[in-house]
Amino acid sequence: MTRFFICLFIALGLGVPALADNHHAAPELDLKTEAALGNLPQTFSLHGRIYMAGQPDEATLASLKDQGFDMVINIRSPQEMTFDEQTIVTAQGLDYHNLPLMKDGAIDDQTVTDIHQVIEASPGKKILLHCSSGNRVAGWFGAHLARDMHMSPEEAIATAKQAGLTKASMEKILRSYLDSLK
Repeated sequence: MTRFFICLFIALGLGVPALADNHHAAPELDLKTEAALGNLPQTFSLHGRIYMAGQPDEATLASLKDQGFDMVINIRSPQEMTFDEQTIVTAQGLDYHNLPLMKDGAIDDQTVTDIHQVIEASPGKKILLHCSSGNRVAGWFGAHLARDMHMSPEEAIATAKQAGLTKASMEKILRSYLDSLK
């Protein structure tokens, strides 16, 4: 049985352990507040591999390879961007994905899946997952925890708050998304 859980842990790629039983117990999360990363005063890491943050500036993006990062996932829409983030990231040899989380003012369920699949397909890679302030990233995290990891909506929201969800407007959007899952 232990071998099953180890294999499932590796297959998930997120490093989020499998659920302990059929009662959908909350997964064990290694969520930490990290020191500043370039212009980002605070980031949150999941299992020391997925860093969740707001918008990095050009200098921070240009320093990611030296800090051991392998990938950037930007969940902002291209219209929000004021510089060519993809060129800066890929010039370092890092993978880059732009997967806008929001569609018509709501969390897009397909994008929740797409972000999870990119992370899952990248085991062992150090990833910077960002939006403008960190709120959408935390919103994605809460959505993922509830939908894919079977965490209760209130636990998912509480954990999203620990990962940077600070805006009441994003919490309302997340709650609406979680209500749609019922």
